[in-house]
Amino acid sequence: MHSPAWFPLEAAAADTLRFVSLDEAAYREASFLDQRLLQLAPAQALVSAALAQNAAAQLRPRLHYVFHIGHVGSTLLSRLIGARDSFFSLREPALLRVLAAGGAAVLPLPDLLAFLARTWRPSQRAVVKVSSFVSELAQPLLAGSQAPRAIFMCATPLAYLRTIFAGPNSRAESRTLAPLRLRRLLRRLEAADWRFDPRSEGEQVAMSWLCEMTCLHQAAREHPSQILWLNFDRFLAEPQSALQQVFQVLGAPQPPAEIEALLAGPIMRRYSKAPEHAYDAQLRRELLHAADLEHGAEIRGALGWLAALAQHYPQVRRVLQAAEALNPGS
Repeated sequence: MHSPAWFPLEAAAADTLRFVSLDEAAYREASFLDQRLLQLAPAQALVSAALAQNAAAQLRPRLHYVFHIGHVGSTLLSRLIGARDSFFSLREPALLRVLAAGGAAVLPLPDLLAFLARTWRPSQRAVVKVSSFVSELAQPLLAGSQAPRAIFMCATPLAYLRTIFAGPNSRAESRTLAPLRLRRLLRRLEAADWRFDPRSEGEQVAMSWLCEMTCLHQAAREHPSQILWLNFDRFLAEPQSALQQVFQVLGAPQPPAEIEALLAGPIMRRYSKAPEHAYDAQLRRELLHAADLEHGAEIRGALGWLAALAQHYPQVRRVLQAAEALNPGS
């Protein structure tokens, strides 16, 4: 009950949870705390929902969060945070996705958070990096009684479009999530006169950016003192000061020498979702440049779609202006 060694993975039945056994190394290596963990053949235990809820009621859910719009360095940041002894990083718990998508809640949100908040040592605080569409839960998560802090990771529309078009996997994921994101966006815009359905892949990607950014902006208005906006390109341009700010907001400032050593280490030179592959800021710049050369017309058409939308919806205009203000080049 008091250790994260047993992780609540998924619903095994309508009233039963599947827990899997993970050690510190398994958490550290995992980019996704979802069904992919089963490939490791971990020990498993089936626990009744009633028993799990009874255990959760005896725990205090002390958590911080990393929210993001997708493909903006959140896994990298999570790994950097988790490299410090003050924090225990968890990445993309599957049950949070189920709750965000409106799925059946075998374990209610407060009870799930109580389990996710468990740490290996009393001096640690858990920091959960959620999936992008779990930002739908940002407001209730930040309203927790323990005053959680959160990093909101983002990018400008141009950088986001280039990033998605730079990889076939990100393009496929964007297509899969587009219907849900469009429904979420329309609900938040209260768009009774909507006539801007995205017609091209670029417009669909731009809509995805707008959906997640609108979601985060609404949460930020409710909890402004609890969050730090972090533009990924600004982080890459000024990693030392940006990471110092992150640790400050999370309540554990780090000595400059420790941050410098962290940034000089292997985490910044590997692809965070698959650390076996090399990846750094220079390679990212090359991939984004190639995406712009190959898909430039599509990208600029998508930016035009966003600009047209901003003419009709003041909320969209405010989100675009705020994103530009966070741009290191602005």
